[in-house]
Amino acid sequence: MPAAAPAVELQDPFVLAEADGYVWLKGNVHTHTTNSDGRASPQERVDQYAAHGYDFLCLSDHGRITPTAAVCAPPGLTLIQGVELHPQNPFGGQTHHFLALDVQEDIDCARMAPQHVIDAVREQGGWVWLAHPYWSSVNVLRDVLPLRGLAGVEVFNTTCHGNARGESAVHWNDWMELTGQLVPALAVDDAHGAESDRRDTYGGWTMVRVRQRDPASICAALAQGCCYSTTGPQIHAIRLRRLPDDERGRRVIQATVRCSAAQAIQAVYQVVGTLYHRYGETFEEATLAIAPHARWVRFEIVAPDGRKAWSNPYDLEKVQAG
Repeated sequence: MPAAAPAVELQDPFVLAEADGYVWLKGNVHTHTTNSDGRASPQERVDQYAAHGYDFLCLSDHGRITPTAAVCAPPGLTLIQGVELHPQNPFGGQTHHFLALDVQEDIDCARMAPQHVIDAVREQGGWVWLAHPYWSSVNVLRDVLPLRGLAGVEVFNTTCHGNARGESAVHWNDWMELTGQLVPALAVDDAHGAESDRRDTYGGWTMVRVRQRDPASICAALAQGCCYSTTGPQIHAIRLRRLPDDERGRRVIQATVRCSAAQAIQAVYQVVGTLYHRYGETFEEATLAIAPHARWVRFEIVAPDGRKAWSNPYDLEKVQAG
């Protein structure tokens, strides 16, 4: 069975230096407007996210592209053309929800197999992300693994969070554990309501590390995992280093994470994980030991108010001594 894995090797955004021209950009790539079932017009949505300090935005209306040329982007805001597509699921689960980024032409997916939809987006040079799998009741083994060419997964979705199904970290873990391959993630709003509703705007976003602010560069960096997802906390640095093997000859890897104020940092890998916390205290740096059997690791930062940030996964087989 083919694995639904990214076509590119993931990159570590925290090793890319500002001196080399890299910057962090804040963005949301899943929003809806009055062109589908949203309550804000395309221009209103664009102006609102620009006013809240976002650097990039995708108007991903259901079933049809909202052209970026049809709105006026304020200075400093990059618009990514996209769409949310819903091919029928032939594997037994509910209808697929695919977030397609950097696409140029509409795709009539009503009678298309989901694999053909992914292929059609890729032929346009775009990327397909699995949207809100927890909300969609996706079973990774049944509904995802038969597909090829998916870029990654939404780990957090603000709209779905309002329905108690916003975080899809378990689906993310399952995908990587079942395939043995690393998968990047996004945090998004999936905004439908008006800004005044205060229910599904500005709740989840992705920080991407890039040199160029154009749509192609941003989308490629997202697919390469050169980013992290958050609902508030900041990740400043992650360093993995391999230490001498222990007395039983097992691999020893140590991780140091720097972030904004946290009540806990969790190292997540297959089977179990490692938790760092101090009872009743906050901190901005922690060092954790990674279990010898772990093949990959990703990190979750939990802020004092419970909001979270998620790093993309690291391949532990590639960690160098240092």
